[in-house]
Amino acid sequence: MEYIEVTLTLPSASAQTAVDIAEMTDIGGIYLEDYSDMMDCELVRQINLVDEDLMNKDKTTAVLHIYFEKDANLAAAMEYMESRLGAEGIAYQVSYAKVEDTDWLNGWKKYYHPLPVGPITIVPAWQVEEYTPAEGEKLLVIDPGLAFGTGSHETTSSCMEALACFVKEGDRVLDVGCGSGILSIAALLCGASEALGIDINPNAARVAEENAALNSFPGRFDALAGNILDEDRDPVLKDALCDQVYDLVVANIVADVIIPLSGQIRRHLKPGGYFITSGILAPRAEEVRAALEQNGFTVCETKQKKEWVCYVAR
Repeated sequence: MEYIEVTLTLPSASAQTAVDIAEMTDIGGIYLEDYSDMMDCELVRQINLVDEDLMNKDKTTAVLHIYFEKDANLAAAMEYMESRLGAEGIAYQVSYAKVEDTDWLNGWKKYYHPLPVGPITIVPAWQVEEYTPAEGEKLLVIDPGLAFGTGSHETTSSCMEALACFVKEGDRVLDVGCGSGILSIAALLCGASEALGIDINPNAARVAEENAALNSFPGRFDALAGNILDEDRDPVLKDALCDQVYDLVVANIVADVIIPLSGQIRRHLKPGGYFITSGILAPRAEEVRAALEQNGFTVCETKQKKEWVCYVAR
């Protein structure tokens, strides 16, 4: 079906107001390009899968794409929007184009490309059929989806590289703050027999399970929603983790969680097991290292990419 695309370019601070105004008209579809809070999205922080052009987008300007069916009363809709935008004091630029529905439904996918991380290549779900892996190359399939998006972050690649080095065949892995499930899936592709992902966000746990279903591995993956720091007060986590120990624990989160977690996680780590942790900004790295050592860990490997530090401890 052919649509008329109305594109409004306006300040990011006014974007949501403009969306609310546009939705009062007879639109056939709408999407907003607003990168001002892109790095606040957990998956953007986690997955280094996105085109650099997207990371370099202007964070102060938003682009609102509004789609009208070709027989809609475009003139009346524009008169209404112009009046309301003016009343709100929102400055904008407008342009028009004719497009097919497939153009705007799938246009966001152009920013996502296969990305090799160690022995694993992360591949967007819609590119799997056209991607030909090299011999021995492991594919990790992920579907970022319109609701979540993905992005670039050094912490994920550091953790994936560490998993490729330290996961052994048959290992049990606990993934704290699993987000999209990418680290659990990577561990399973590297030979782990099972992985349990835990995330404080119920939506993340659901998405992790959906992403795991896109991949082929002989092991088992489960995801739970909850805060592991409240394990003793959370009946679901308490039941799931009771007396459970793992060969490796990975936590790609933040220093303020890793520090208390380092005193709690030993109950779930087998003797000699590895604790891989990242999400640590360089100025907090020594603080995290001290907490690990105070709780009986020895840091055996340190990785740093830009301002982000990853520790492997045991």
